Amino acid sequence: MNSKRKAIRITAIVHRDLTDLVISALKRNKIHYFYMEPGRYPVLAKRGWLLFDFYQNHSIIDTPVTIFEVACEPIAENFLLTLFRDAAELNVPGHGSVYSETIDLHSSVPTDYIFTIEEKNKAIGFSGLTGVFCILPRGSAEPIARLILQNGVAVPTISYGTGTGLRDQLGLLRITIPKEKEILKIVVHSSDAEHAMDFIIEVGRLDLPGRGFIFEFPIGRGLLNTKVSLEGPKQAASMDQIISALDQLYGNMDWRKKSNQFRQSTRQRNYFEGVNVVLNCKEESIESALVSLRKVGVSSSTISLNKLMHSQSELNAFTPAREVANLLIPKKNLPEVISVLEGIGFFGEETEGIAYTMEIPRAFSYQSKLTKKK
Repeated sequence: MNSKRKAIRITAIVHRDLTDLVISALKRNKIHYFYMEPGRYPVLAKRGWLLFDFYQNHSIIDTPVTIFEVACEPIAENFLLTLFRDAAELNVPGHGSVYSETIDLHSSVPTDYIFTIEEKNKAIGFSGLTGVFCILPRGSAEPIARLILQNGVAVPTISYGTGTGLRDQLGLLRITIPKEKEILKIVVHSSDAEHAMDFIIEVGRLDLPGRGFIFEFPIGRGLLNTKVSLEGPKQAASMDQIISALDQLYGNMDWRKKSNQFRQSTRQRNYFEGVNVVLNCKEESIESALVSLRKVGVSSSTISLNKLMHSQSELNAFTPAREVANLLIPKKNLPEVISVLEGIGFFGEETEGIAYTMEIPRAFSYQSKLTKKK
């Protein structure tokens, strides 16, 4: 029984100090279910006064953030984007970002799990954006984030996870590959997405075994954080404020396209299409599901922890402590994966499983010669 339906996932990344304001706004507007996960976004530190500082790389300052996620009907997309923008004042550089994605939900959920509202809000944010999602070994995200910031590509967000599967198949090489992972996300103008992916693959050495994987995902609309540095303004407005003002003036981010500034790579990479499967279930339940999926060829995944908040405690269908697994599979394998999950009772009361997917137009990971021949 596959009750597939379209929905919108809203993701908001806000400075940790603004978390309570956002939670209050969500509860005040009767949004029953929303997820929370800690993360960080790095910014470039101020340079020192000594001359030799100008010849050194910027150091990185980590800003703690809270990552919110809410599922909603398409009609409620603009309402939620507006709610997050107003609650966290996301027009102010450094406060955070918000964006929307279309998802396919493959499990039955309570009516109020997918937020909806009749109120129609004016569309806000910019279209023409693409997200880039990357899994890296722990400790690898920061040097990549520094280069992304120094080149003005985007403001990255970093959270944490645990890798499974592929690492266990690498023999002696697995000793050098930590199980702990970092999840790096950026949002860029769509015309820059391929170049940004190529940049991360090269710097992160993702063409080597066990280094992780990367894919791009379509974004509906978004408002993006513009603060890349803690350098103070020497004029009446900071560069971050000027960039925000120009975004609003033009009504889009086309003027920020950087495609012509990236080095054109002549290397032919083996990008492939796929589906990002997101499994969300009660804590300590995901491992048994992943063991079953390995029997049908799902070789690797990344697990992270998040918290499902309830605005009305007496009407909860789900346990708050949750595990989330991200899988990247070929599209043709999706029916078999869903069938296996149904067969093991993943969507039942004991596991409280939820599954949704997003089609991935371009992905990359290390492929052995044997895999390429197949």
